[in-house]
Amino acid sequence: MPSIQAKVMNKIASIALKSYRGNGAGFVRRFRMVTAASNLLAPVPKGLKHIKGALGGVPGEWLIPVNPKGALLYIHGGGFVAGHPPMYRPFCGALANALGFRVFMVDYRLAPENPFPAPLDDCIAAFEALVTDTPTGEPIFVAGDSAGGNLSLAVLQHALKKKLPAHGGLLISPATDMRRLSPSIEGNDKTDSMLSSHMIEHAANLYMCGHDPADERASPLLGKLKGLPPLMVTASEDECLLDDSVQLRDAVEKVGGQITLLTRPGMPHIWPTMNLALPEAKEDLVKIIRFFSPLVKGI
Repeated sequence: MPSIQAKVMNKIASIALKSYRGNGAGFVRRFRMVTAASNLLAPVPKGLKHIKGALGGVPGEWLIPVNPKGALLYIHGGGFVAGHPPMYRPFCGALANALGFRVFMVDYRLAPENPFPAPLDDCIAAFEALVTDTPTGEPIFVAGDSAGGNLSLAVLQHALKKKLPAHGGLLISPATDMRRLSPSIEGNDKTDSMLSSHMIEHAANLYMCGHDPADERASPLLGKLKGLPPLMVTASEDECLLDDSVQLRDAVEKVGGQITLLTRPGMPHIWPTMNLALPEAKEDLVKIIRFFSPLVKGI
């Protein structure tokens, strides 16, 4: 049974985002307005140095604990058209403090002004610079939510292709297939409190801008999965993108990869990032930390 806080968050998400039924331009304005407002509710956690900077020429924000022992690239969500690093300070800060990671939250270019592959190019540039910037022997991880989960998986596949170090990935409600073939996109259209099939269609069209959605860089579910580092994936049982995660789990397991899928009923899209508001997110943050901890020790 979802907590009262989760039910309230579902209601807020429904009013702020799910209610939108207009065109693509209006979708961009609505999403950007809501994510900008979210920045005001995201303080920097104590114990961390907060620095605005850049990696690989791409702007972003650092959250740095005392004596860091690893690095994490965090790629925000927002349907490829919205979102900003400040939204994720509480969640990324909790990871930084618990695990001792330097976290860089990348502020990649957004569609529709900068469609595919510009956002991915930015994330790859930041990741490659993070690899160069990280001392030899320290672990490097990639994490992201929603559209950022898509980009995170594509970055991990790039690392695999280029034989760059990447020791694990966290994908929160990722959109793994831009062809929009997952049954849950329509099947959970009424139960998803934040997204709808209508909104997902806008996001995909604005990001792809006529490019083939079967391109594995845009649909990493179709890319190389064998040889990826351990992955943890989370998805609400009620959300439209549920099957993007389920299909990824099945595909990774089929090639002998290591993947953990965490699901919960009644949760809003990307609920683990809401650790200041939801008790379920606080509980699952512990599980996420447990996922990362042995990977850090095993390097």
